[in-house]
Amino acid sequence: MPFTPFHFGPGMLIKGLIPKQFSLSVFALANIAMDVEPLYHLLRADTQLHGASHTLIGAACIGAATALVAPKVIARSWQWYQKLHVDADIPVHLTRQQAWMGALLGTASHLLLDATMHHDMHIFLPFSDANPLLHPAWTQNVYLACVLAGMTGMLISMLRMHRQFKQPQ
Repeated sequence: MPFTPFHFGPGMLIKGLIPKQFSLSVFALANIAMDVEPLYHLLRADTQLHGASHTLIGAACIGAATALVAPKVIARSWQWYQKLHVDADIPVHLTRQQAWMGALLGTASHLLLDATMHHDMHIFLPFSDANPLLHPAWTQNVYLACVLAGMTGMLISMLRMHRQFKQPQ
């Protein structure tokens, strides 16, 4: 995928399905972290954009690093946001499970989605340069699936919120 936003669709679906066990913020950070290397190569006009970050080992390392760092980054970002907005008095709470689920599902889904459409990906390096997931003809369908997953996740989340507000307190 050219850049990260399409990757957020599956994250929205996962958030809709398991909201208490999953952090969409960490998922998003993990996806952004995955695209740092391709962005670097793109800016240098390199012919191969997807390197170590887009392998199983690279994605696992990025996922682990994101799971460890993201809770601190999100907490700090929320503190800055609260200073700017008086009505933002709800504290942010992120469990280890949410961080790890968000980070690992973020990098794994990113790797799987990109592997279907990028010729320069070798997900099994250093063991093999094969990419059995490569099917460039699926590209438009993958984009559509990501959009539909995001819309479905938002719908599920909205229905859940509607049900919560409708219940007597």
